[in-house]
Amino acid sequence: MSSDFNKPKDTQTDLPITVIGEGRDEWGKRYFKFAINGSQQNLRPFSSDEIVDKPENLYKELSNASANFFTQTAKTDLQRYLQNRKPEEPSFKVVTRLGWTNGCFVFPDEIVGKSKIPLEPSFSGLDQHMLAKYRCKGSLRDWQEHIGTLCNGNSRLMFAASLAFTGPVLRYVKGQRSGGFQISGPGETGKTTAMMVCGSVWGCHRSPERQEKGFAESWHTTGGKVEVTALAHNETVLLLDETKRAGKNDQARAEALISTSFNLAENTERERLNQGPVRAWRLYFLSTSNITLPQLAAKAGVEIAEAELGRLPDIPCPAGGHGIYETLHGYSDGAALSDALKNRCGKFFGSPAREFARRLVAERAVHPDRVRRFLRSRRRRYLSRMAAKAEALQLKPLNRASDRFATVYAAGCLAVRYGVLPWARADLLDAILSCQLDGLSLAASPSQVVGPTVEALKTRLVQYLRDNRARFVDLNRDRLQLGADIEAAPGYAATHKGQDWFYLAKSQVEQIIGDGPNAQQALRQLIDDKLIAQPKRGYVVQRRIFRGGKGNQNFRWVVAFRSSFVEGA
Repeated sequence: MSSDFNKPKDTQTDLPITVIGEGRDEWGKRYFKFAINGSQQNLRPFSSDEIVDKPENLYKELSNASANFFTQTAKTDLQRYLQNRKPEEPSFKVVTRLGWTNGCFVFPDEIVGKSKIPLEPSFSGLDQHMLAKYRCKGSLRDWQEHIGTLCNGNSRLMFAASLAFTGPVLRYVKGQRSGGFQISGPGETGKTTAMMVCGSVWGCHRSPERQEKGFAESWHTTGGKVEVTALAHNETVLLLDETKRAGKNDQARAEALISTSFNLAENTERERLNQGPVRAWRLYFLSTSNITLPQLAAKAGVEIAEAELGRLPDIPCPAGGHGIYETLHGYSDGAALSDALKNRCGKFFGSPAREFARRLVAERAVHPDRVRRFLRSRRRRYLSRMAAKAEALQLKPLNRASDRFATVYAAGCLAVRYGVLPWARADLLDAILSCQLDGLSLAASPSQVVGPTVEALKTRLVQYLRDNRARFVDLNRDRLQLGADIEAAPGYAATHKGQDWFYLAKSQVEQIIGDGPNAQQALRQLIDDKLIAQPKRGYVVQRRIFRGGKGNQNFRWVVAFRSSFVEGA
C-alpha cells in the first residue's frame, strides 16, 4: 500500500531516516511513521509502546529496509532524535485489525474505500502467518465458473459459500454477531471440501504444509490461542477443521469444543494485568466433525446445555445424498467431486471477498441505510419460512441458531445481488433451510443427547447469580445513563416495591441456560413458584434501569429474580 504523506519536512538530522508523521490508533496510542531518506519503501507505523518496550523490533525492520542501525551509536542517535521531537497533531489513523474502519474495509494488503484521514495498517499484534493467507489468485469469473457453479444444487456448499460473506455484514444486522456451525458426518464425505469452498472466498495459506487446508485453521492449534486466532479473522470468517484434533481423548475434545465455542462467542479478549486495551472481534466460525456435538459429549460423559448446542448447531449430510452432495454435476461420485473442488480451491481464491467488499463499501458510501434494510428484510424472510416449516415438522429451533442461519442467508443474498454468487435467491433459501432443518431433525432423534434437566438449569441460574452478584450494578444507588448497553454489566440489583430483586437481560439468561424446551420449562416453574416476577410477556417485565430520559425511555424488559431465589436455594 502506498503512503499518502508529503515529502518529509523534518530533515535536521544525520540519521538515514526521518519521521514524516504521527498517528493514533483507536485507543489513542501514539505512532511514528518513518521514511528512509532517498527510498520509496513504505514502512509500517511503530507505536511508542513498541519503541519503548521492544526497540530491537524497530532497529531490525529499519535495517532490513536498508537504513542501517547495527551499532549502539546509531541506536542512541535514533532514541535521542525521537526524544527531542515535539508531539504533532495526528496526520493519519493507525489500523490495528482487519475489517471496518472509517467507512473502509481493511485487508492485510489492501484498504478498500476512501477515508477522510489517511489510514496506515499496523498488524504487529496479529499472527503474521494467518494474515499471509488473505491473498488472491485468479479472477472472480474464474472462481464463479470453476467453484461457484459446482456449489449450485448442493445445499452444504451453498451454505458454506454464503457463510464466507457474513463477516463484513455482521455490524449491520441486529441479530447474533458471534457463534458457529458444525458440518458433521462420517469421514471422506466432503466436509473438509465444504470448508475449503468457504475459505476460497477469502484466500489460501502460503506455506505448502498448510495449503491443503486452504484458508482453514486447525482445532489442534486454535485451542491454546483462541483470542489470537479470532483477532486475525475479525469481520471475515474462521474455519476450524476436524474436531478429532481438538484433544487427546473424547473428554478433552468435548471440553475443548465447548470452551472454544464459548470463548469465540464472547467477542473480546480476557482482561489481563498490564495488557492494555481489550481487543474485540466479530465473526462466525465453521467446524467439521465426524460426529455431532451431542454425540461427542455423550461419548465423553460431559454434560451439554442447550446454550452450547445453540452456539454450535450441527449440519449433517443430506439424506440420500452422496456424502455432503445432492448433485454431482457429472462427476462419478462424491470423492471425484471433492478432489476436483479441492484442486480448484487451490487455484482460484480471494477475489470474491475483494469484489464483495468493494461493492459493499461503494453502496454504503452512497446509500448508508440501504444495506441494513436489505439484510433486515432477508433475515425476516428466512425466519418466517423457518418458523412455518419447523412447526409443520414439529421441530423446535433454538432462537440463537436460527438467528445466525438467517444472517448467513441474508449475506448470501447480498452476494447474489452484487453478482458475486452465481445462484438464485430462492434456491439459496431452500438450501440453507435444508441445512438447519436436517440438523433439527437429527437433534430430535433418540440417538442425540437431550441436555441438562430442568433442575440442573435452575441450579445454573442460582450459581450464576451467586458467583456474579458482587459485580451487579446497584440501581438503588445510581441508574445507567440513558442509551448505555444493558448487557455490559453481568446483572443488576434493585429494590422494587419493598422487595429485593436481581435483573438479567433476556439474552443473558439464554446465554446461561439456553432457550430450548427445558430452559423454558425451568423459567415457567420459577414463575409458578413466584421466584421470577410475573411476566407481562414471555418471561420479562419492565423495570427502571436508566436515568435522564422521559417516561418509558428509562425502562427495559428484563427477567427479574427475587433475591430469595438465591438465598433460599
